[in-house]
Amino acid sequence: MKKTYLILAAAACFGLSSQVAIASDINIENLYKKKCKMCHKLDGKKMGPGFKQMNTDAAVLKEIVTNGKKRMPKFNKKFNEEQIDAMVAYIISTQQ
Repeated sequence: MKKTYLILAAAACFGLSSQVAIASDINIENLYKKKCKMCHKLDGKKMGPGFKQMNTDAAVLKEIVTNGKKRMPKFNKKFNEEQIDAMVAYIISTQQ
């Protein structure tokens, strides 16, 4: 429940639609574990930066998740727009 409030707060602060944060079918922690955890730890590093070392700008994060960067693949074909927005909100919520 606490994470839901954090995601809602991050979405409201960074201009993401509240519908994205509330989307009941998106289990963002599960999606993170399946698609992101192999390269990104929540704290510290693996192959890519940990969430606390990532950019804090929602627009920049959305661009990177959508279109990739350096060795990170683009996820625009793997995630839908709602999932990308929810992932951005999740990343921002873990940075606090």
